[in-house]
Amino acid sequence: MSAPLHAAFLTLLALPGAAQAAAAEPVPLYQPLKDWVVGCDNTRQCTALAADTRADMPLGIQVLRGAGLDGQLQVTIFSNSSLEAPLQLDGQPLALPVSEAQEDGVVFWHASGEQAMALLKAMRNGARLTSQSNDGELGSSLNGLTASLLLIDSVQGRVGHRSALVRAGDAPDSTVPPAPLLPKLASFVRPAPMGAAEARRISEVVMAATANDWRDPDADWTPDSAQAYALSKDTALVSFRFGCGAYNCEYALYTTSRAHPEQAKALQLEKIAAQEQWDDFGGSVGYDPDTGVLSSFILARGIGDCGMEQSWRFDGERMRPRSLSRMGSCTGNWPDKWPVLWRTQD
Repeated sequence: MSAPLHAAFLTLLALPGAAQAAAAEPVPLYQPLKDWVVGCDNTRQCTALAADTRADMPLGIQVLRGAGLDGQLQVTIFSNSSLEAPLQLDGQPLALPVSEAQEDGVVFWHASGEQAMALLKAMRNGARLTSQSNDGELGSSLNGLTASLLLIDSVQGRVGHRSALVRAGDAPDSTVPPAPLLPKLASFVRPAPMGAAEARRISEVVMAATANDWRDPDADWTPDSAQAYALSKDTALVSFRFGCGAYNCEYALYTTSRAHPEQAKALQLEKIAAQEQWDDFGGSVGYDPDTGVLSSFILARGIGDCGMEQSWRFDGERMRPRSLSRMGSCTGNWPDKWPVLWRTQD
């Protein structure tokens, strides 16, 4: 969030009776707010996630809200441990119905629609949500939840409307701004697979041609693996992997003419606004020649509860952004619960 818009949001947070607002916050957006984080994607679908860094055994809480008149509201409470009823709000049993489900033997709780709205209203009046588990008590702070919900309302233009999460008003939801359409990626035309001999030849030529890009004269810095793929009948993608740390590796990627691999150029990835402040590429990188999807999963720590996951797809000319999710706080959240910042119709 830019400084002027951040100031405007804080002003909105302080006003006792804010008027209805159009969706004006730029997206994609990622914003920590006390013990929570909020991420909103290019369709203004927003995720608020508990991110209590002081919790020894955090309890996962995810709020997901779609934009527009038909935007769905869901709350999910989850953990790597098996949760046991009842959920407690500030030490008292949560006197609200929530649905229980299981996935891979792990119990989690979820609510949607009016049930989710009532659950959020109750949690906004509390300080901490807890649950007993097979590993002991789990809990997360609710400090920052109200600010997170108000930011979601602001991003989606719901402030002052009946469906607002925090400051509902009399404005009909029919006047809530519609959700932007998902960008549609061009179809990928799969070329004939590259043979092993051609892949090896192209990799070797590109390695020699680009050595000045990555060679360290003071260290034995050479790729420990090299892969070449056919992007089209004329173009190849070459990936070099270098040293790996505990759970992330370094990569250099190039595109080149299959007929003249010595003309290799560093792969140019089309970026989105939400990437500019991180500009990371690496971790674990892979390319799927059957789908044209290039993916990167960067771990901020080994258990995989924080980092960034992103993908692109080749459209015949360049790698187009396909997906991006990010979690900057290492607080036990599963990657499939991280705030999504970019989605496409694939």
